[in-house]
Parts: sequence; structure tokens; C-alpha cells
Amino acid sequence: MGLLDVSPVRERARCGLCAPGAGRAVAAAVRRPFVGVVLALGSLLGCHTLPSGDPHRPDVVLISIDSLRADHLSGYGYKRDTTPTLDALADKGLRFTHAISGSPWTLPSHMTMMTGLWPTQHQVIEDDRQLSASVPVVAERLQAAGYATAGFASAIYVSGGYGFARGFDTYQDFGLDEHASLGHQVRTPELVTSALGWAKGLPAGKPAFLFLHTYDAHYPYVPPEPWNTRYNRVMDAKELRYHRWEYFKQHPLSKARMRGLIAQYDECIRFVDDSLEPLIDTWSWDRDVVFIVIADHGEEFGERGSWGHAHTLYSEALDVPLIVSGTGVPEAVRSERVGNIDVAATVAAVAGVPWGIGDGVDVRGPVPDRDFWPETSRFDSNKLGLISGPSNSGSAAILDLAANTSERFDLKGDPRERKPMPLRNEAAAIARHLGEPWTLPAGVLTSTAALFSSGAQVERLVGPAAFGMWPPDGTMTVDGAETGASAPVLSGAPPTVPHLLTADVKAELEALGYSEGADEPPAP
Repeated sequence: MGLLDVSPVRERARCGLCAPGAGRAVAAAVRRPFVGVVLALGSLLGCHTLPSGDPHRPDVVLISIDSLRADHLSGYGYKRDTTPTLDALADKGLRFTHAISGSPWTLPSHMTMMTGLWPTQHQVIEDDRQLSASVPVVAERLQAAGYATAGFASAIYVSGGYGFARGFDTYQDFGLDEHASLGHQVRTPELVTSALGWAKGLPAGKPAFLFLHTYDAHYPYVPPEPWNTRYNRVMDAKELRYHRWEYFKQHPLSKARMRGLIAQYDECIRFVDDSLEPLIDTWSWDRDVVFIVIADHGEEFGERGSWGHAHTLYSEALDVPLIVSGTGVPEAVRSERVGNIDVAATVAAVAGVPWGIGDGVDVRGPVPDRDFWPETSRFDSNKLGLISGPSNSGSAAILDLAANTSERFDLKGDPRERKPMPLRNEAAAIARHLGEPWTLPAGVLTSTAALFSSGAQVERLVGPAAFGMWPPDGTMTVDGAETGASAPVLSGAPPTVPHLLTADVKAELEALGYSEGADEPPAP
């Protein structure tokens, strides 16, 4: 299947009315009495074929749309009509205007969704790390409570090898450990078809938890026909070629090229939105269900002089949509600060199973003001953040450990974070959040990572002492010698297990912007 293959749309829909956009066509046709009746009956008889669910426990459908920044949804005020399906879903439930991701890239962000822990806690912050078996995931709780569980993922960083398959009866990552679909070879319609096929085989009366991850809004922005000309001409491969994030800082994209990229990004969003409609319509018709729709991170389009994600902790990289809609969910637009940290708690609460792990809450109920702790160490960026206070008057602080700089923003007067100010006490708060899970019995410790002790960052540490370190995979030297297994000793944070990527997978990841390669001449 090639990058522009549209076969899932043409061939995999269960009937003509299940094709993307068909639901809105039915709604429009209903206004024409005879044609509307025919189409509506066709929809009833041909499309809605799922077995009945549990009348006492609703299904939970969690949809993650990779790289979808909140301000590019039409329901969030965007100028283009990118998300009519999601807008309709939000109109019948909760739409949160201040949702924050704990990480600006795929792997740690999704692990936060599944564990209810910040990246600084679950520590799956690089692609050589797996989730420790000692860390619970929400799918396990639902599975143990009698839910049928299935996940369908379309990117390698949400594949089973990292621990995402835990708790799922069925987890289909389409061979992503063997890089079968790094280049958008698994499209959203294929995910929807697979998910509905699984649901059709459920025993009647059994509740279900479905996780669906779609990658089509992620670079390289290649929507299939006819979506690829909805907002812009088709861009050629040279115009779409990605380089390093730092490269674009030094070689800014032209305004015309940036406009073209944004248009294609928006086309991808509309393609995803249209492709999700059969899933949402069918599941809503046949079963009691609560939908949770979120993104793992946003996308930068020149706000800091570059393009992409994973390198910064600014709003364009962290602000995501969050929609909760379905059985028993009230209709409201809410402004409390929420995020992917709340996904596991909300999933568990909808299913009626205990959770109580991490800082997350069930967002259907009251949401307190809380501190949010975003992080990125991807590409040695090494940034820690603290977002605190009410959503309409709080502050955002960023500690850049690599550059040894810091900045703070007043989110009431400067919501787009353009006017940096000095930190107040945020650095100490971040150090306290990291904690001191390491112990140095004796000697003098230095590290390639940042060291924290007694609530402050230090250049070196004299033992005996307890300390924190970020990122946790830094090289440590005690008395001039690199440490072995004996000291320092990790005594609190969960261990991680290497998940090694092959050379050819790394090469493909580099081509997608997930790894940093050599600089190249700019595209024309």
C-alpha cells in the first residue's frame, strides 16, 4: 500500500453509507422526504450491525489522533471546516478548551494516557525504553473487570513492543515492530474497518474498551484523493521533505511553503475526521458508549522559527483537543485545565473500575486546579515544564537543562507564550516533583544529565546524598570513573527495559523526522 493509496476508503467500507462523509449526506438527504427515507433505511439495515452491549456498563472508545493541535479543529474556532464529525460529537458532550499533553511526542504522551503518570514518572521517554511490568495500565483493569479490550495502532511508537499491548485481548499494530507502516501505510479507514470487524464479533451483552490510534495527521501530510486538493494544490516530495528541527531554525521556510504545509496538514485532519464518522455513527447507534477523543501532541508551524514537534514545551506543541461524549455525559464547553494525564482515570471511571493512580481525574466531574508537568528529552532537548494555576490566569515555566536557561509566561496576558519572564520558585518545584530516587553512598558524582538535590539543580554531588537526575539515562561518573551496577543505586523510580530498533527502522524514522539526521540543502 503506497502513501497515497485510497483503497481503504473505496474498498473496505461495509456499505456505501459507511464511507467517510456518508452520515452527513444522509442527514442532508433527510430534508428531501423520499430520498431521505431510502437512505436512512439503507443506513439502518446495512450499517448498524454490532451486537448489543452491556445495559449497565457503557463501552469506552478512546481515539487518539496523532499530531492534532487543538486550534486546527473547526469546533475550537479554526477558520477551515476541518472537523465536522468531531464537532458534532463535541456538541453532544464535553469539549475542553484547555487540554495539555505531558509530552510533545508520541511515545511518552501515549504512555501517560495509558498509565495516568507523567513522563517523569513512567520514564518511557526514549525509543529504547519499555514500560516496566510493575507499572499498571488502565486496559488491564478493564480486562480484569470483564470488558472485552482491543487496540488498533498505526505508528511504531504506539506498538506492542513498548508495552501498549498489555491488558488488550486483541492488539493490532500491523507489524509496526517490523516498520510495516512508518510511512502512513495504515490509514484511518483501515483502522476503523478493523475495529468494527472486531466489535461485530463481540458476545452480546459484553462491554468493550476500544483504543484507536490514527497517524494520518502526522508528517508527511499526504492525504489521499480527493482530500489532497481540498485546501491546496498537491505539494511535491521536495516541498514536503523534512530536515532536522534545528535545520529549519537556520533555514526558515518561505511563507508560501509554510502555507502549503499547513493546508495539507488541514487536509489530513479532514480526512481523519471523515474516516472516523462510520465508527462513531455505528457504535453510537448500536451500543451505549462514551467516546474520548484526544491528541498526543500538537505541531509547530513557525511559531518559534521552525516546524515539527518533540523539541519544545510551548503551547503549539502541547495544546490538544479533548472531547468526551456519549452515554450519561452532559453537554458543555469547559475551561478547566485537563490533559492526557486524565485519560486513564476517566476511562476507568466510565467503566466503573477502581484506579487511583497518578494525578489524573475523571473529567466528567469536578476538575481541581492542578500542576501539570510536561517534559521532553527527545533529541537531547532536555526540557522540564510546570504549568500551574487556573487555566485562565495561570503560568507556564520551562527549564531548559540543555541550554541552561529558563523562562516563565503569564497565561492570562500572554496565552501564546511570547513574552518570557524570569522564574519565581518554579525550578525548586520541578526539582521536588522529580524527587530524589537515587542514592550516592560516597564519592563525587558528575553526570551528562542534570542533577538535583535538596530542591535545587547542582553541577556535582558529594556523597552520601540522595538526588534526582534528568533525563534518567544520563552517563554518571563517580570519582572520575563511569559508574557500574553498584552505585549510584536507583531505589524509587520504576526501571525500564531496552526496546532496540533495527538500523533500517532507525533510517525510516529519520526520514519521518523522528530521528535527527544530517543537514541537507533546503527544498526549493
